[in-house]
Amino acid sequence: MQVEAKIAATVVLLRERVSSLENDDCEFEVFMGKRHKDTRFLSEHHVFPGGAIEEQDISQESRARVLGPDKKILDTVRDVCEEPSDLWVISIRELFEETGILIAMEKTGRFFEITAENKTKFKKYQTDLQNDRETMTSILTKENLYYAANSLQYFGRLITPKLSPIRFDTQFFLCKFPKNQKLNLFSAELTEGLWGTPKYILELYREKKIKTIFPQLITLNRLKKFKTIQDAFSNSKNGFNMVQVRDFK
Repeated sequence: MQVEAKIAATVVLLRERVSSLENDDCEFEVFMGKRHKDTRFLSEHHVFPGGAIEEQDISQESRARVLGPDKKILDTVRDVCEEPSDLWVISIRELFEETGILIAMEKTGRFFEITAENKTKFKKYQTDLQNDRETMTSILTKENLYYAANSLQYFGRLITPKLSPIRFDTQFFLCKFPKNQKLNLFSAELTEGLWGTPKYILELYREKKIKTIFPQLITLNRLKKFKTIQDAFSNSKNGFNMVQVRDFK
């Protein structure tokens, strides 16, 4: 029996390049996290932060706190789910839950920053979210913040093959790593992080130093064509839309 693909979203974090590599003129790096060995799905694989839709993502309260999504992009993904803004909610929630990186804004449009003064409070919020003591929307509401949808650039869509026992309809988003924020990985899901240029990470995969799957590989290969973060953002509207991916290996 064919399994229905579950709506999911993933965030590709990009930062200005730190390391130096020969024969690689890319000016940015990509983040991937290594999944815990005890996870049921893709254990010890390197992936982008993300996950499947949850009940908390589709509440009216959550949808009302989404600010700034591009209307043209909303129209592009209208066939994915009933309310396209849910995709930005999933992305921002999963990113904060798994990495501690918060993509939020004040109602004025000012991007919110985690600082030395509030980092302890937001680290506790992250733990509470992981343990279902809070929802992402309840956290934002308490802090009078909103989902900063305009900080995520839609990058494409991939759907797991029909014959797969676990299927996802995944939307990919690019996001520039926020200044002054630090990763705080959810150790039950991600045990370590990896930063590298797309070319470097692909080389690690080819040398069998890391494990990953087709959606991550096709994303890295696409990013490899760009020199700067701005190039990637500017050309992201030429997104992939592979409705059925034949091989995830």
